[in-house]
Amino acid sequence: MGLVASQARLLMLTAYKSDLEFKMEQISQKRLLLAATAINVMYNQDAQAVLQNLDKQLELQMKIYETQHKAVSTEFDSVSKIIDKNIEKSFKYVA
Repeated sequence: MGLVASQARLLMLTAYKSDLEFKMEQISQKRLLLAATAINVMYNQDAQAVLQNLDKQLELQMKIYETQHKAVSTEFDSVSKIIDKNIEKSFKYVA
C-alpha cells in the first residue's frame, strides 16, 4: 500500500472510529434516560418490562459498536505502522 493510499485509509479509519465513539456515547445517554424513566415507572410492571427490553437492545447495540471500534482501532494501528515504514523507507532512499 502506498503512502498516499495509507494516509487516505488512516483518515477514513479515524472518521469511522469517531463515528462509532459518538454512537456509543448516544447509547450511553439513552441508557441513562431509560434508568431515569425506570425510576418513575417503578410500580408499573408492564412499563418495567418494556424498559428492560429496551435496555437489553441498547446493550446489544453497544457491544456491536464496541466490537467494531476494536476492529477499527486494530486496523488503524496496522495502517499507522505501514505509514511509518513507508516514511522510514523513503528517507533511507534519500540518505
